[in-house]
Amino acid sequence: MPDEKYRHEPDTESVTLGHDAARHLGSLKPPIYETSTFVFETAEEGKRFFERAYGPSGQGEDGETGYIYSRLDSPNLAPAEARLAAWEEAEDAAIFASGMGAITTVLLSYLRPGDLVLYSIPTYGGTSTLMRGLMTDFGVITRPFTSTESIDELGAGIEKDDLAMIYVETPANPTNELFDITATAELADRHGALMVVDNTFLSPVWQKPLAHGADLSLHSATKYLGGHSDLTAGAVCGGRDDIGRLRRTRYEIGTTPSPSTGWLLGRSLETLRLRVTQQTSNATKIAAFLNEHEKVRKVNHLSLLEPGEPGYEIYKRQCLGPGAMIAFEIVGGESECFDFLDAMKVIRLATSLGGTESLASHPWTMSPPTVPDTEKRSIGVTPGLIRLSVGIEDPADLIIDLDRALSLV
Repeated sequence: MPDEKYRHEPDTESVTLGHDAARHLGSLKPPIYETSTFVFETAEEGKRFFERAYGPSGQGEDGETGYIYSRLDSPNLAPAEARLAAWEEAEDAAIFASGMGAITTVLLSYLRPGDLVLYSIPTYGGTSTLMRGLMTDFGVITRPFTSTESIDELGAGIEKDDLAMIYVETPANPTNELFDITATAELADRHGALMVVDNTFLSPVWQKPLAHGADLSLHSATKYLGGHSDLTAGAVCGGRDDIGRLRRTRYEIGTTPSPSTGWLLGRSLETLRLRVTQQTSNATKIAAFLNEHEKVRKVNHLSLLEPGEPGYEIYKRQCLGPGAMIAFEIVGGESECFDFLDAMKVIRLATSLGGTESLASHPWTMSPPTVPDTEKRSIGVTPGLIRLSVGIEDPADLIIDLDRALSLV
């Protein structure tokens, strides 16, 4: 962690934080430690390292981790975790083998049979599947809510000690719906519940949930944090005690990422703002273009929010920028969307997001079938909806590609 007396901006911290070249033969960049196990110099050191690993924080008094076995931890995770904590203005961070690994580790660490968790919808398909499936099978009571429900409605009928967690994804996948982090966190506080925010869509460049009352800020690090579509990882940021608890669960269930994944993620965080800023600039231009196109019925991008519209006040209060995710509805339905997607040349047809390349997908058909069609429609996911993750390509080329594909619909 950086010096408490003086912190650099995260753009600076993300270049060097967590790596001491003098401890690695002067290597400017962290070496990749592709090993399954680590040798102890003495039996006493082995004892100390095990005590650290399974202690409250997983670290010694000096903040250092004792390395034992790569399923538990490795030196390649430390730089990425330190840099991400700096970006989120958090005390600590932990990374995981996937976004779902991070989400599952959080839920298993804090929820028990009979607990109630409120979760926002729409949400990522994997999250919805986990809430409706495995967590329900384990006896956890899961209850979805939408952005149209007031805090009073959300809290009505809930006994003080019943609520264990509120889980919010904002902006929501795939529609860009916004949820009020501060108001929801206040409800969680009243019930002594944990407040978790999935911050994947905006990244810590454009949104810092902990500053608005969240206890944990969670990411699919595969997306903007990784940013190159070459790794799969998850991340959680928060207080030292909470992250220490998550690390212990990570040790127990094996959701630790590989050393090479940690290395790639640390590398990617060095260029986070550069990438996200360019992607957002491109997306803002594309959203304006789509908003005027005769073949497009509706465009959801945070740059298009106007005073008085739902979400505008939340956006101005809790977001630092509009991000690079666009949801737009084509005139027609599934058939027209398929014609459009098949006609693209520059933009790729794939389900992920946040990479340097632009990707488009069809949420109605390209998501887990755990949500009934009637519910999809009620939350804005229709057969005519396209989700577009805007990359760093030249925006004029992207607009030409979109215009040509739309002309064939």
